[in-house]
Amino acid sequence: MSFTGEFRHTIDAKGRLIVPSRMRDELSGGAIVLTRWLEDCIAVWSQQGWQEMESKLREAGSSSRDARNFVRHVTSSAYPDEVDKQGRIIVPQRLRDMAGITKDVVVIGALNRGELWSPDRWDQEKETVDEGRLAELAEGLNF
Repeated sequence: MSFTGEFRHTIDAKGRLIVPSRMRDELSGGAIVLTRWLEDCIAVWSQQGWQEMESKLREAGSSSRDARNFVRHVTSSAYPDEVDKQGRIIVPQRLRDMAGITKDVVVIGALNRGELWSPDRWDQEKETVDEGRLAELAEGLNF
């Protein structure tokens, strides 16, 4: 399973987002979990991906105050949903507020999850890497 790509979409007045068809293919059974994620974006986990993340969170769960706080903030924001027949999911208002998402949204793939970004924040995030930092970021990754 691998989430990839960048897609520009909109969220309707009821908080529904059409999941890009390429990403829907990665969501076996259509069950998802949305959570608060790093850099103030929203993670979109497949059921299997969320189970793997839960396992990692359980391992780290009480090892330190920082670990406990991370687990609390990710799990307290978790919102399970299913992709409906029209290929849509509901993005809760509290998660949209946290991510600064109003109507327009950028949906990106991050291998084991999708991510939802406000267009402004995503453009800023990309700009920091586009300024020639891609090679610098890759140095510690053993490619």
